[in-house]
Amino acid sequence: MALPGPASAALPLSCYDTDLEADYEPPFSAESFQFLEQMALTPQQTLSATPPLALTSAEYIVLPVSQRVTATYVHDASGTSPSLGYLYVDDLKARGYLDVNGNLLDLNGNGITDLHEDLYNLAPPTGSQARPYVGTTRRCSRTFTSGGFTYSQPELALNESCTSAFTSGVLLQDARPGSHPNVRIDVVGSNTPALPRTGYSDNGLFARIPNLLEPAHAANNHRGLGHPVFFLAQEDQTVDLGTLQGGRELVFFLIVANDSIHLPYESRVYPCLRKAANGQCTLHLKTSTSVFFSKSKWNLDQDPVGQMPVATRNIGCAASEYCDPWAPHPLDGACAVASTGQDLCGWLEGEALARLGTAPYGNTSLPMEASTVAVSGNGNMPHVSLGAPSTTPQTWLLAFEELTGGGDRDFNDAVFQFRGEASSEVRSRVLFPSPISPDPACAISHMRFRKDDVLGAGCDSSAAISYAVATDCHVCTLGYCSINVTPTWHPVTFAAGAQEAIIDVSSTPGSKPCWMAHMSGTSPACLPSISNVDVGYVFAPVSP
Repeated sequence: MALPGPASAALPLSCYDTDLEADYEPPFSAESFQFLEQMALTPQQTLSATPPLALTSAEYIVLPVSQRVTATYVHDASGTSPSLGYLYVDDLKARGYLDVNGNLLDLNGNGITDLHEDLYNLAPPTGSQARPYVGTTRRCSRTFTSGGFTYSQPELALNESCTSAFTSGVLLQDARPGSHPNVRIDVVGSNTPALPRTGYSDNGLFARIPNLLEPAHAANNHRGLGHPVFFLAQEDQTVDLGTLQGGRELVFFLIVANDSIHLPYESRVYPCLRKAANGQCTLHLKTSTSVFFSKSKWNLDQDPVGQMPVATRNIGCAASEYCDPWAPHPLDGACAVASTGQDLCGWLEGEALARLGTAPYGNTSLPMEASTVAVSGNGNMPHVSLGAPSTTPQTWLLAFEELTGGGDRDFNDAVFQFRGEASSEVRSRVLFPSPISPDPACAISHMRFRKDDVLGAGCDSSAAISYAVATDCHVCTLGYCSINVTPTWHPVTFAAGAQEAIIDVSSTPGSKPCWMAHMSGTSPACLPSISNVDVGYVFAPVSP
């Protein structure tokens, strides 16, 4: 391709330094790339996508790479239309709720962790143990004293008249595993009527969602840390979450409006705000606004049963009311796990499994694989089971148990499907020869890009490899250059059947070129590869 330009005698010397037909990308090596995401360099010097990594536990949810994620409401057996959202753990650390190891903190030393204290705005309004109110103005100003400490009564558990709802020394059954003897425990809060008016609210963006779990907004004084997925969700609703950032730990939460009761023998308990050193609850919360986290140590309700593990289910098997999870048998509806032959009770109801198999849910078929809910380690009740099929690890499910204390422990009351965009990405280092101190009158005007790649026999129509080039991949000041993390990318568009293209990059003058490849639609059966990239470029005078 002949490129236009002025007479050669008028060009600065550095404008001669490059050749569009030359290949400035050497054979692939580890030093060729600034980063590889879900992609590996093989011994044959070929770039190959690596299988998407599957999540293994609801206790630690970290996406391996940033990806676009959609969430779909699959099933609601609770009938309460619960709300779902998520938090970034590093945001909680920045706010001071967690130490560097991720442990919940109690910086004001009153026995209630600061996260739970701010969740229900329990800190006293004044004094050395006061904490900033999460919201604009308090709806209720009642306080109470328990265990020698003063707290605020939780607005989310007080009626429209802010009637006091604290009782000292209530005779209740011990919520810890065992015989559940009667003990004296303080209780604060009350249940809401079925259709509350202006009560049972902290007056935030949403009436009966804790302000801390709302997105930052003037209504919560910009102190909300939550990222909403579904608020008062209904089935068959799909939400595009946009791009969730890879490498950042996520904790999901479910907010349920359901009257709390305290019957440990029936696996129902009030949430516990404060424990003694021996694990016995000393302050219970009575509330219809319950919050359950995917990280079980953050939950407020205790596990009154104490069995290990809490639950194990076969994710590909339909749940049966006749199947005893502690003595599963095929005649009662149990199914064998494919890899071990172990019989386990099913997880999701047949209706939910059938719905997952339809087009809106990606025609998802759950394999006969086991999923286990482990104990929390601090006596609190886990509320989430994770299903991440090995066959489609980019598609995973979270299913919640929506009763405090665990209820029937079927972990299928509120079920959500998450579908990530499985992808791999590579970015090259700056290509040479590009001058360390280019003549400012010259910049790269055109780039030639050739590729040799293959999708693979296991890929379907969703799989693709796209390329882009940039000329400002380094930022240089006084002879020192550093990586530009946000270069100006120009997509490489190939003619039908072509392997090579020439890209006009003169609209964004630069002298530090690099390239990027993005593989989408990858799966364990679809692992595209790139065997070679050939890049040439030329300098031209910068337009005045």
